[in-house]
Amino acid sequence: MATKTEKLVVNNLVYTLPSAETVVNDRNDMRNYFDQRDYKAGQTIRAVFQTGSKYVDVLNSQLVFTLNTTNVEGANVTWGKGSAINLIKNVRVYHKNGTELVNIQNHNLNQLIEDKASKSKRWFDTVGYLAGYDASNTLGSGLGTLAPPVYGGTVQQQPVVGGSQQFIIPLSCVAPIFNPMDKQLLPSVLAMGLILEIDLATNAEAVVRVGGAGSVELELKNIYLNLSCSTLADMTVATMNDFASKKLIEYVYIDTYTSRINNPQQNGTISTSINKAVSFADHIVAGEVISANRGTQIADEFALATTTGTTYQYQLGSIQLPSQVFTDTIHTSYLQALKTYNKFRDDADNPSMNWPLYNSNLYIKTCSFSKDQLLQLSQLPINSSRSLRYEQNYTPAPAEARTVFIFLHYIKSLRCSLSDCTVNQ
Repeated sequence: MATKTEKLVVNNLVYTLPSAETVVNDRNDMRNYFDQRDYKAGQTIRAVFQTGSKYVDVLNSQLVFTLNTTNVEGANVTWGKGSAINLIKNVRVYHKNGTELVNIQNHNLNQLIEDKASKSKRWFDTVGYLAGYDASNTLGSGLGTLAPPVYGGTVQQQPVVGGSQQFIIPLSCVAPIFNPMDKQLLPSVLAMGLILEIDLATNAEAVVRVGGAGSVELELKNIYLNLSCSTLADMTVATMNDFASKKLIEYVYIDTYTSRINNPQQNGTISTSINKAVSFADHIVAGEVISANRGTQIADEFALATTTGTTYQYQLGSIQLPSQVFTDTIHTSYLQALKTYNKFRDDADNPSMNWPLYNSNLYIKTCSFSKDQLLQLSQLPINSSRSLRYEQNYTPAPAEARTVFIFLHYIKSLRCSLSDCTVNQ
């Protein structure tokens, strides 16, 4: 509801208009195109938001593209344990003034973990299906098989690659800035001129090929952002601009920092520092993949490895997390994962992270900072005086080399004026 009387000046006469009855005059979807319409796997894609004075409902917006694949006789291709998000390897987002707002490495693996750990089965059956997750599989694995092409009106009996399929990825899964903590609209002072850059994964990294004599090539066609935009009433815009010019607009989201460790075969101990200073840590997740599975199209590099006899802990200064001793069984690891993603209280959400999924291909080692009431770690900084370390022991040591990914999720706050943006993390 507008708080001031709206006025219209025509021919030097001032007319008083009725007060607006809503803060939003119009809502519509708007296509925002990238620099090019078509890209190949492995390239960097870039889009500049052309939203003007509109506010963007990022939680109701999407990344849309059609995926074309080459024809390789006798081959079948899947997303493995992931989805079309496999293609989004590294993500960077910049404010129009050049300020870096997001810079995530290996975002595809990070998002796979977050989706399977936090989303509900209902989400995988609906929104996740459009993104390439296989809704028919209760574990969320073996996902997104591309349909075989049609020749002469009949479908080839032999599984073949060479067709086209459209995928629709929620914008909130593309970068954390599009998943605000307060579920608010992206303000126009932040959205206008926002730059999104994505390093696409290569053909070998993104998909798994079963059969066939050669590598399957991927091409993204007709790619665009489908933005849900809202046009605010004039008085609402005036009020927001007045607020932004005096007190600034705050926009808060959970960003991610990636740390990667190569653990050689027969090495039974991992000890590493997470070198990222933040003011407000939310949670941290470690997952590992078999190194030989990475960068090859005949193996799934998104299949998280499980090893019996693994123990772990995080150490923040002199505090041992998530408990005072090492987490020493897969059941207690699963317990900590459920606590980290608040699944004990959220029983009505029908969580997808059930025990068969966790035990077979989602063996993550987690710790919550903001939800841990026992140690009261909310808002404690990770800095040079309070360093964060990760310790992991194998019994026995793995026979193959592993790549361990550690994703630190922390709260980032943006303070936006009409012309500038500052970051507090």
